[in-house]
Amino acid sequence: MALEDFKEVLVTCASVCQIFQFMSGILVCEKFIKKGTSNDISPFPFVCGVTSCILWATYANIINETALIIVNVFGALLMFSYIVAYYMFATRKGSLLKQILMVTILITIAQVYIHSIDEFEKAKSHLGIICCSVTLTFFAAPLANLAHVIRVQSSESLPFPLILMSLVVTAQWTLYGYILKDKFITYPNLLGFLLSCFQLSLFAIFPFR
Repeated sequence: MALEDFKEVLVTCASVCQIFQFMSGILVCEKFIKKGTSNDISPFPFVCGVTSCILWATYANIINETALIIVNVFGALLMFSYIVAYYMFATRKGSLLKQILMVTILITIAQVYIHSIDEFEKAKSHLGIICCSVTLTFFAAPLANLAHVIRVQSSESLPFPLILMSLVVTAQWTLYGYILKDKFITYPNLLGFLLSCFQLSLFAIFPFR
């Protein structure tokens, strides 16, 4: 079976796995709900996640990829619900509110800028660059806790389900982007795959106590 023939199977599989990746945030929320506080977990992966989903849904709309639109709209809704849960269990809410304000401004500026461009290829290219940047930040977001992990010699604060699913999902989207010959899908997912490998290695280096 040629790669082109494999495209529909791959996008279906990648979409399903992507949805499971988004849903893995439920396990992260369950952890801080049991503790009664979300203070030892960074909200940045959720904030960055909702930003990434909104921007990728916009990009998917431009290139007319229905599967990408559905997955990212669903992801944005889930990530937003995680942010709400995090806020409810946070005693220090200021940092979260600042992050929300910053990404709201970013999304607004990006949307206004892209919709002001009449040339299709130019709009696609510029939005693709923005999406790549945000996606790489999303994949690296769990590293916001890296200093804490090293200090306490434990990877407990890292969201293992989210990182593991990132590994699986980025591998599939990398191949899908290669089939489409879309560098904006291929390259960030390839780097995301490598970042996920590194983050998973931290669980072996600094196991749970």
